[in-house]
Amino acid sequence: MNRFKILKLAVFVLVVVSCSSGDDNDNNSFINRASSCDNAVGYSGAYWDFANAIPVPWPVFPTLQNPGQQFIHSQNPLLGFTIPQGFSANEITNPQTSSIGVDVIRGDNNVVFRWVPNSFILQQIPSQDILASQINTFFAFYGFNGTPEVLCTETKQEIFAGIPREFNARLLRFNGVVAQFWVIATYVAGGTSFAISVTTAPEAEYEQQVQQTFLPLNYQLYVDTNGNVVDNDGDGWNVLVDPDDNNPNIP
Repeated sequence: MNRFKILKLAVFVLVVVSCSSGDDNDNNSFINRASSCDNAVGYSGAYWDFANAIPVPWPVFPTLQNPGQQFIHSQNPLLGFTIPQGFSANEITNPQTSSIGVDVIRGDNNVVFRWVPNSFILQQIPSQDILASQINTFFAFYGFNGTPEVLCTETKQEIFAGIPREFNARLLRFNGVVAQFWVIATYVAGGTSFAISVTTAPEAEYEQQVQQTFLPLNYQLYVDTNGNVVDNDGDGWNVLVDPDDNNPNIP
């Protein structure tokens, strides 16, 4: 079974942001930029901070330099964006968890951007279990059976608008790959609403992919051209804090 088929088998299924603009020459200032993760510097470290909602003064607003085809999810037109040339977008749909999302995969299957903004299941699931499911899926995708090197880890719990929420993130290195995982689980109505993002690339080009692929895709999904986080359903809660940003009645 090829890696793409393995990846599609386990879809359980993110989120954060910050913004700025500047001159291309300022990109050099990010080469050795420190971050909240001791094992990640430059754009990789900034991307980790971005995931943890730590403000990052991007030298240049992240945009695709090689735009390709437009993706629009057949069951949710709000989930749409431009993908890079050389990548394909494959819909994620899972009726059992009400999941709708997308895998953006480079032609050689070595670079993956997974985004599934909303899922729901009628039971309380720890974010750690959701995270572990995604990690194991990508271990299988890359044919890895060992123990990964944990570069960064973060877990946060909070009460948002009276609703408990948990954030869980990992930055891992394994089998010549660097992978970043984000999970946000919100515990509502006797169940768990959750979102996950996964980004993976060969270690030698992870920094480049963060800058040229992952960040531009993130910004298309979360941020408008003025640098504001989007609110798709117009209920006053943006996509980063709304358990379901396609339903104005939630929360």
